Amino acid sequence: MFSIISGVGAFLVDQFLKGQVEKDKIETGKQYFGDLITIKKSVNKGLIMNNLEEKPRWVLSWVSAMFGMTAYIYLLTLGKKHRKIKRLGLALMVGAAASNLYDRITKGGVTDYFVIKGIPKIVFNLSDLVIILGAVISVLGEIVGDDD
Repeated sequence: MFSIISGVGAFLVDQFLKGQVEKDKIETGKQYFGDLITIKKSVNKGLIMNNLEEKPRWVLSWVSAMFGMTAYIYLLTLGKKHRKIKRLGLALMVGAAASNLYDRITKGGVTDYFVIKGIPKIVFNLSDLVIILGAVISVLGEIVGDDD
């Protein structure tokens, strides 16, 4: 149950932040943690770092949906016992992927908003971070094995 709530939470928090950036309620150009993170609104109409942006929107939505569905199906096939860590990681990945897919389908591109000092050409969002975090947690869950 915790994993499902975490996945839904990832979706909702990212959608909230995207909405705030889109409505300019979060000041663009504002820096946080000193100047480590800057808010910069960007719409990614492609896949990672705008690659394939010239492809039709349905192709990109399909690729995104396949990633999320693969993780979701894998999550469903895991037994409920002894896989709490792995289920958490997969649920985070599914929720975050769903947030980006929702943007891609409803807005034609994914709203990104974070820039990290030292790598200004990469703009990303919370879901991107949560997908990576979920993958790391899933791998750790596989390494750790059974967890009661």
